[in-house]
Amino acid sequence: MSLSKLKKRELLDRFMLFLNILVLIALSITYLAGIISPEKFWPLAFVAMGYPIILAITAFFIVYWLLRRKWFLFLNIAFLLLKWDYVAATVQFKSKSNEVSADSEGIKVMTYNVRLFDYYNWSNNKNTRHWMYDFLFNQQPNILCFQEFYHDKTGYFPTIDTLLEVNSLKHMHVENYTDNLNKKQLWGMATLSSYPIINKGKIDFEGTYGNLCLYTDLRINEDTVRVYNLHLQSIRLGHEGYAVLDELLSTKELTDVDGGKNVLRMMINGFQMRAKQVELVKTHMNKCPYPVVLCGDFNDVPTSYAYQTIASKLQDSFSASGTGTGNTFVKIPFFRIDNILFSKDFTSANHTVHPYELSDHFAVSTFLSKKD
Repeated sequence: MSLSKLKKRELLDRFMLFLNILVLIALSITYLAGIISPEKFWPLAFVAMGYPIILAITAFFIVYWLLRRKWFLFLNIAFLLLKWDYVAATVQFKSKSNEVSADSEGIKVMTYNVRLFDYYNWSNNKNTRHWMYDFLFNQQPNILCFQEFYHDKTGYFPTIDTLLEVNSLKHMHVENYTDNLNKKQLWGMATLSSYPIINKGKIDFEGTYGNLCLYTDLRINEDTVRVYNLHLQSIRLGHEGYAVLDELLSTKELTDVDGGKNVLRMMINGFQMRAKQVELVKTHMNKCPYPVVLCGDFNDVPTSYAYQTIASKLQDSFSASGTGTGNTFVKIPFFRIDNILFSKDFTSANHTVHPYELSDHFAVSTFLSKKD
């Protein structure tokens, strides 16, 4: 190889190393985002949302330095191994050996943000609610956690009655977001179970009317299991806000989009509210004497402070038995914001994201089995 080509390659390696160092700094910041509350320093939360991209670029540099036979390869690997749980929570490559049949003895758990069963016809399709019922009938979970649940007590939109008809879930824990709403309509959350409910309650979140955490104690054979049904702070964009978000996702600059700064403020508020809410739930959960299953819409990614705080002593069904990226939010690829977590008393199989766009979230299910 000529001297000029060697110099060009050296310059390229130096430039790539500079870029690589920047990426590793960004990777380190995502690690800090998982332990520093957005109430103290909110910019970290935005970096955490970009972890999948940072991970992909880091993987690129691993391949690049491998081909170049440079020791920087090991530096990148070391940074990933430092927080391997972040990698496992973002992407999974598993064979079908961990699958179980639908008629197995495992407990089938499902979480689903149903967006009020399309009460306002956001989908512009009046059949959406009935398709949801058909989907749930085909799935037949043993434990089903709904967020953004809706039921009309006048018979106009009889959600509860229909669910009890099409499922084997005869035990129900339902809570309104607030007692001040119309008594004829129920806007809230619901946990349905084929197992008897022996105790139930809720954890209220101050400063919000649309988010809540239910806890429901179930008698499963000879054991008691507590199921937490969690809906953390939403951004509450509304129709105009989602239009702004769509523009931002089309690579436009924040300053070029009308309402962009309002969306930014709402996102910051969401990060900070979720930080408070997960600390309340974690305190409650730490006092629980039973094995725990926690389901819900976190409205935040696995590298966030909210997820890392609540999942610190739990296992994730996606990490244990999922495949791919597991994204659960319809609008944004790679966003896994709906989760099923569980204590070490259980093992997980068949983590599944059901790809039916009946809500703005995909339903998520898994099979849990009690360890011997």
